[in-house]
Amino acid sequence: MSSPGLELASALNGIKTEHPEITTGSQNALDASVTTARRSAAEPAKYHRAVRLHLVLFATAFLIVYTRRPDAVLHAQFYAEDGTFFFRDAYHFGLRSLLLTCGGYFHAVPRLTALFAQLFPLAWAPLILNLAAITVQILPLNIFLSSRFSDIAFPVRLFASFIYLALPNSFEIHANITNVQWHLALLACLLLLAHPARTRAWQLFDATTIFLTSLSSPMGILLVPVAAFVWWKRRNNWAATSFALLSPGAAIQIVSVLLHWHARQAPHSNILGQTVINGGADGASFHSFAAIMGRQVFLSTLLGLNTQNWLLHLHYVSIVETISTALGLGVFAYVLRYAPVELKLFILFASAVLALGLVNPLAGPPDHPQWYWLCLPGCGNRYYFLPMLAFLASLFWIASLKPSARAFRYFAIALLLLLPVGIYRDWRYPPFENFRFAEFAKQFERVPAGTKFIIPINPEWLMELTKH
Repeated sequence: MSSPGLELASALNGIKTEHPEITTGSQNALDASVTTARRSAAEPAKYHRAVRLHLVLFATAFLIVYTRRPDAVLHAQFYAEDGTFFFRDAYHFGLRSLLLTCGGYFHAVPRLTALFAQLFPLAWAPLILNLAAITVQILPLNIFLSSRFSDIAFPVRLFASFIYLALPNSFEIHANITNVQWHLALLACLLLLAHPARTRAWQLFDATTIFLTSLSSPMGILLVPVAAFVWWKRRNNWAATSFALLSPGAAIQIVSVLLHWHARQAPHSNILGQTVINGGADGASFHSFAAIMGRQVFLSTLLGLNTQNWLLHLHYVSIVETISTALGLGVFAYVLRYAPVELKLFILFASAVLALGLVNPLAGPPDHPQWYWLCLPGCGNRYYFLPMLAFLASLFWIASLKPSARAFRYFAIALLLLLPVGIYRDWRYPPFENFRFAEFAKQFERVPAGTKFIIPINPEWLMELTKH
C-alpha cells in the first residue's frame, strides 16, 4: 500500500502533465509541493531506520559491557552503597528514601532505581540495578552516534565509542548503580554540548536526564557553568531551558555538600561486623599529585590499570610520573588554546570534577591520608573517569589536525598507539566474590516479619534488612 505522501506526489505530477498551460510560477509552486510531499513520505522511513540503527548499537554495546564482567548479569549481586544504603532505604522508607543523602549529597537515580526494584522479588533486585546502570553506561554512546553530533565524521565517532566502552582503568564504575552518577554526568554533558534538541521526544529525554543528573551528584553543580556558557554562545531557547533545569537541583546539592563537608561518609559494616568510615585528611603533596595525574590518569588511560603494577617496580617511577604529568597537562593546554569550544568545555568540566574530588575525596580509611589511597592502583578510579575521556578526546583531536601541525599529530598518534596495550590488559575485570545472594534472598523470604536479616555483599560489606 502506497503512503499518502507518495499518492499526493503522483497526483501533482499528473496535474502538471494534463495541463501544460500552467504558468511558470504555478509550476514552481507545484514542484515545491511535490518535493515537500516526497520528503514527508521519506521522514517516517528515515526515522525507523535511525531507531533500528540505535537499537543495534545499544545491543552491541551491551554485549561489549557484558564481556568485560559477565557476572554482573549472570550472577548479579549488590555492590557497596547499592545494597547497604540505596536498596535498604528504599525497602524501609519507600518514597521518603529520596530525601536521604549519602556521601553528603542526594542520589536521585540510584534511589529511584532501588524503589523500582521493590516491585520485584529480592533475588531479582541486584540484576535490576545492574541493568539500569548498564543502560546509563551505554546511553552516552547512542547520543554521540546520533545526528546531534553530525559535525564529527561517523566513523570517527564509532571508533571513539568503542574506545569509551573499552576504556582501561575504569572497573569501579562498571555495571553498578553505586557509581552510575559518573556515566550520568557524561550523558548530561554530551546533551548540553550536542546540537539542540528539536523534537518533542529529544526534548523530553534531555529535560529528564539533565534534571535527574542535577539531583544525583555534585557534578550537576559543575555542569551549570557549562550550560550557562552554551546558552550565552548559542542564544537559543533550549539552551536556556537546559540551564533552568540544572539550576534548582544544583542549588540543593550545594547546600547539602556544604552541610556535610566534614562528615560525608555514613558508617557501614564490613563482613567481619566492624564499623568502617572512609575519609580523613587529604595529605596533598606534589609527589602524590604527580602520581595521581601522571600514573593514574594519563598513563593508565593508555596502558591500563594492570600495567601500573609493573610501573611501580621501576626505580625511577617518580620521574616517569612527573614527565607524564607534564606531557598530559601540556596536551590539555594545547587543546584549550586551539580546539573547538565544545571540546574545551568538556576538558574544563572533567578537570573541575577531578579537582572537586581531590579537594575532599573518599578513598579509604582515615589511618592514611586520602591522597595516599588515591595513588594506589585501582583505588578511586571513578575520580579519573572523566579526565581520562578528556585526555583521549584531546589526543584524537590533535591526531586529526591538518598537516601544518605535523609534529603535534605524530606525537598524539604515537601516544594513541599505546592504547591497545591498556585495552588488552584491562579488558576482563575480575568477577565479584560470589556471596550466593540468591540463597540469602530465599532465606529472607521465609523469615517472620520483624526479623533483622544480614546479607553479605561486595566489596565485603553488609546489608541489613528488617523483614516487613
